[in-house]
This record gives sequence, C-alpha cells and structure tokens, in this order.
Amino acid sequence: MSSLRQRKTDDGPSSSDGKVSGKGKRSASSSLLFKAIICLVVLITSLIGGVALVGRLAPTLFLQIPAEAGIPGFVLWFLTGNPLPPYFTDAAWGDDEFKSWIKPGDLVVAVGMKSGTHWMLYCSHQIRTKGEGDFHDVSTSTPWPDFVHRPGQTWAEVKELMNTTTLKDGTKLKDHWDNPAYPFRIFKSHYTPRTDKGGVLAVRENADVKFLAMARNGLDAIASLSRFWDSIEDGFRAKWGGFPPLQSDEETFTSAMPGGNLYQAHFPYVREWWQFRNEPNVLLLHYADAKKDLLGTVKKMAAFLDVSLTDTETSKVVEQCGFKHMKTVENKMMFTQWGDVDEQHVVKLGQTIRKGTSGSGKSFVTPEMQKVWDEALLSEFPDPVMREWALNGGPLPP
Repeated sequence: MSSLRQRKTDDGPSSSDGKVSGKGKRSASSSLLFKAIICLVVLITSLIGGVALVGRLAPTLFLQIPAEAGIPGFVLWFLTGNPLPPYFTDAAWGDDEFKSWIKPGDLVVAVGMKSGTHWMLYCSHQIRTKGEGDFHDVSTSTPWPDFVHRPGQTWAEVKELMNTTTLKDGTKLKDHWDNPAYPFRIFKSHYTPRTDKGGVLAVRENADVKFLAMARNGLDAIASLSRFWDSIEDGFRAKWGGFPPLQSDEETFTSAMPGGNLYQAHFPYVREWWQFRNEPNVLLLHYADAKKDLLGTVKKMAAFLDVSLTDTETSKVVEQCGFKHMKTVENKMMFTQWGDVDEQHVVKLGQTIRKGTSGSGKSFVTPEMQKVWDEALLSEFPDPVMREWALNGGPLPP
C-alpha cells in the first residue's frame, strides 16, 4: 500500500481525495490563457494582413465603407499607403506625360487651397476672351488634371474623356477647354514647383508654359477651409469613403499646422512658389493685393498672358472679375464631375463664392491657436521679407 500511495504521489499533483491542487488549476488556466492570446494574435495578424492586402491590390474597396462606420473608408485607404485626398493624382504632370498634352502658351493656374482658385480661373478666362466668351463651367472651361472623378479612375482615362465626352447638355467637353478661338488653354492645379526637395510641376523645364500662383494670409485661408467642409455634397463625400470629413475649427487649424495632414496647403506652398517668383513664366500674386487693386491685378495678368486689352475691355474684365458679378455665375463654380456617369457637383450651390475678405482669420482663432500660429510663422518662414509678404502681400523683392 505504501508503494501504491508513493506512485500516486510521484505520478502527479493528485491529492488523496482525487481533487486537483491549486497549483494544477493555475497551470491549466495559464495554458488556456496562453492559447487564447495566441489565437487572438493570429486573428489580429490575419486581419492586418488582409487589410494590407486589400490596400495593395484593391484599395478602392475601402472607399465603399460608409462614413457612419466605425472607421471611415478613407482612413483605411490612407493607412495602407494611399494618398489623401483620395481623388488627387499627379500622373498628368510627369515629364513625358506632361509634354503629351500641354501646348506652348498654355496657362496652369496653381493657386493655394482656399486662396482664390476659382477667382483666378474665371478672371484668366475673362482676359483670354476679353470679357466676351462664354464660361461653361469651372471644370469644363478650365479643367483640373489633378482630379479623378471616381474611385479607381486613372489620369489616362481622364485624358481620354477630356477629348471624347459629350456632356448632358449635348455639347462637346473638348469645345469648352480646347476651343480654337482661345489664344491659350487654362488648367487648374494645387501642386507646387518641382525642386530638389519635392514638388510636382516642372516649371523651369517648361519655359513655354505659364504658371499663375496665388497665396493668401494663412489664417484667412484656414478659416475659409474650415467653412468649406460643410459645402461638400453628401454624394461626393460618400463616394470617397467619407472624405473630406467634417471638422471643427480647431481640427482644421491643427491639420494645417506642421505635422498635420493639410500642412502642404499653406507653408510649403508659399515657400516653394517663393523660390520661383522671378521666373519669367511665373506670375506670383497675393490675394490681399488683388482685393485691394483688382484693376492693377487684371492689367498685370493680361501683360503676363500677352493679351492686349483696350480701356473698355479692361473695364469689362474688371467688372466680371468682381465679387458682385461672380455671385451671378455661382452655379458655374460647383465643379461638375463630367468624368463620372451622373455629372454630379462637388459643392453645393451658394457655397463657392463668399465675401472673401482679408483679415477674417483673426476672428477665427482662439488665443491658444494664435500662439501656435505665431510660433509656426517664425519657424516656417524664417526670412522676414517672405513672412511679411505671406501675411499681407505687397511688392515682391528681386
């Protein structure tokens, strides 16, 4: 009997009454916990791997996730290495590709975000037609090669559509942007000049193409951007996985500061175009100067574009470039998506032409935001001349 009891003792942690000891319970529980953790790790790894695979092979699937989902589709799109905004592409501006569609004398209006883009597109059109030409729509008369109209669309497809599309009103798209009656064609962009540190537009490499850039007081531009989120059509936002998301003033401000996802919209934009301010094929303007002296701005633009205007023509162009007239054509500034089957608009009617006053950013910021802004100005614009111009405009230095 003693030897039997000894074997039971030696064989394992059994007690004399057949119950498992506390040490055995802990060992079994630890084993189950370990297995559960392994299963969870495998599951998470599989999910991450699946998301990464979709991001690499079919990222547009993310954009079908509705905005009200726990994670908006555009977030997964971005986290798997895809660009924001999801409807931007720089494919049109590569060296060989750019030369395949651009012509000498063409104008690229590359204005900063919320810094007068539609204003300069419309005013450039008025100058080339001497105030007499029809402006069909900002997206048809002055197309935007940076933009794709639906998820998965390529620049090659957009370029084909630019030349073959018949619009719902029965007109040919090409007749609006490539009209032989126009002395030059106009294209929109938000990109900056190519340098050894980045940028997209080959400005110096294409001296026979003209580039018009315009900057605006950064706080004014950010304030306008914050209001812009509400102007986006719900259908457009849904098509792009919830992008752009609705943001508070504070969120918009933070995203435009160094490290934010909208940082490129102001500080780098000003710095990069500033380096090209004296290039003969570049006209760098400031929003505040154009607001103060629209007549002088129109004359400067006409001279740059080699368009001779009589006094009567100049007066007409100035009138049509003014706020009062542009409000009457606001329905042509909603950006029709002609590259998609439904030709929906990007923005709502009544939201594109605002007062555009200078200094509106002062009432937009809190004291805390103002402190962050002042610090960013000093670090991002160390040159005091450039910093003063970025804020308030004025003559450009040599």
